Amino acid sequence: MTKIAKGSLVRLNQNTCFTTKNGGMRKYPMSNSLNDDRGAVEGTRIPSKDDIRVWRNSDASKGMTSGGDTKLPPTCYTASIYKDRVYTVLRARCRGQWSYRTWPGQALLLDTETGHEIYVKRELLELAV
Repeated sequence: MTKIAKGSLVRLNQNTCFTTKNGGMRKYPMSNSLNDDRGAVEGTRIPSKDDIRVWRNSDASKGMTSGGDTKLPPTCYTASIYKDRVYTVLRARCRGQWSYRTWPGQALLLDTETGHEIYVKRELLELAV
C-alpha cells in the first residue's frame, strides 16, 4: 500500500466519507445529508491577504461586537472537497492553525479549480489511481 506524499494525487475515500445511500459505508452522514447527497466534505482554508482586505472594507468589520470589543477578521473559511475531483497534495502530514488553535492530522490540498489551499483530515483521503 502506497502512502500519501507531497505531490500525490488524491480523492475522497468514498467508503469513509459517505453513507450507504450514496455509495459509502457509513450509517449516518459525516456532517449533514446535503453534503452527503452532493458528494462533498467540508475542509478549511486560511484567508489570504486579499480576503482580509475585502473583509476590512466591508460593513461586517465596522462597529463593535455585542460585548463592546472591536471585530476581528475571520481566521478560516469553509471549503468543500468533492468526491468526483482529484486534488494535488501540497503537504501530506501537517497541523493546520485556525480559530486560535492547532488542528493535527491534516493534509493540505490544492484545489486547482479555485486555486485555494484546503486543509482536510488525512483519514478521509485515498490515492487516486
